[in-house]
Amino acid sequence: MPSDLSFHIREATDADLVGLEWEGEYSRYRHLYQKSMQDAKKGRRVLLVSEAAEKLIGQIFIQLNTIPADPLKLPATGYLYSFRVRPKYRNMGIGTSLVRRAEEKLRQLAFRRVLIGVAKENKGARRLYERLGYKIFAEDPGKWSFIDDQNSEHVVNEPTYIMEKILSGP
Repeated sequence: MPSDLSFHIREATDADLVGLEWEGEYSRYRHLYQKSMQDAKKGRRVLLVSEAAEKLIGQIFIQLNTIPADPLKLPATGYLYSFRVRPKYRNMGIGTSLVRRAEEKLRQLAFRRVLIGVAKENKGARRLYERLGYKIFAEDPGKWSFIDDQNSEHVVNEPTYIMEKILSGP
C-alpha cells in the first residue's frame, strides 16, 4: 500500500452503517452502530469515518459525556470509542488523523477533556495514545455486554486502562 494514500475524514451517515461492518467482520456490532447513529442524530455522539477510494478504512466514535469508569465524572468530557483502522491501512497516519479530528471536534464543542479506553494487552494502541499525549488515568474491568446481529447476547471481559488527555483551547 503506498504511503501517500489519499483519504479523508467525515461524519458518518446512515448510508455508512453497512460499511462500518467491514464486509461482515463487525456485523455483530450492527445494533450498537445503529444506536450510535440514532444518538448522533440527537447530538449525543459524533461518528467519524475515514474513507479512501469510496471505502471506509477507519472509524472513531465520540460519546459526548463521561463514562461510568471515569471516577471524576467532570463536565465537558468526551469519550472516544469504536476506534479502528483496517489492518492494511495501519501505520499510514490514518489512526492519528482520526484521533486528532475527534479532538478537534471536541474542542469545537467546548470540551476540554477526553478519555479513551485501551485493552491492557493492546500495547500498540497504548503506544499510539501515549504518543498523542494521553496518560493512564484509571483502570476498568472492561465488563460489558451487547446484543449481536443474530439477537444473541455477548458478555465481554476485557480489562482496560482509561487514558486521559486535557485539550487546549480552540
